[in-house]
Amino acid sequence: MTQEPTSSPQPSASTPMRVGPHELSVVGVVAISRTAACTRYAKDADRAPRMGARVDLLRMSAWEVGSFDRVVALASAHGIDAAGAAERFTDVLGDFDERLRPLDWAERLLKTYIAFGLLIDFGMALSDSLTEPLRSGLIDELSQDPIGSYAVAELEAVIAVDPQLAARLGLWGRRVVGEEIGTFQRLLGQFPELLGSLAPEQLHTVLSQGAVSRMRGLGLRV
Repeated sequence: MTQEPTSSPQPSASTPMRVGPHELSVVGVVAISRTAACTRYAKDADRAPRMGARVDLLRMSAWEVGSFDRVVALASAHGIDAAGAAERFTDVLGDFDERLRPLDWAERLLKTYIAFGLLIDFGMALSDSLTEPLRSGLIDELSQDPIGSYAVAELEAVIAVDPQLAARLGLWGRRVVGEEIGTFQRLLGQFPELLGSLAPEQLHTVLSQGAVSRMRGLGLRV
């Protein structure tokens, strides 16, 4: 009598996973990115030129608190303390307003859109090497961040009113991209375990493509 082959157990949220420096650091970066987004959106709300924009950004800031809680719960199911893992990154991923100050609302919103869009790309690229279902859980959470669709609609409206603004915003956007990628390079230099099996060239390609896509999507020169 032929014995039926037994299937390998499928990974689940309750299946223990290997948790090493790479896993802890990636979860920490994703978690701190949620708190950084919450803070930034609230700061932008304080500078918004209209009440509607202020309320929208405050709602987005509140959404990020929920996002942080979801990341914590997801990580906890795999034995990872996300809040604790994020502690090391509080200074590294701090707001860089002091180094790159926007002149007006359009520059401020573009800075947030580019910088946090790239931070999302960064987190998703790092999360891609994790074990399922933590991998897909983190990527899905990051992909739902509301800044993209909101900022594009706002910026397209501003540029439509003043087409000459595009030239200035293009220059500004390129400065933001350079500053943000420099921040990631310093982060990786301090925490090399973040890369795991991901080659630095692969990560640079992901970030570059994300920057180009966002700039061109707004009709800005790269």
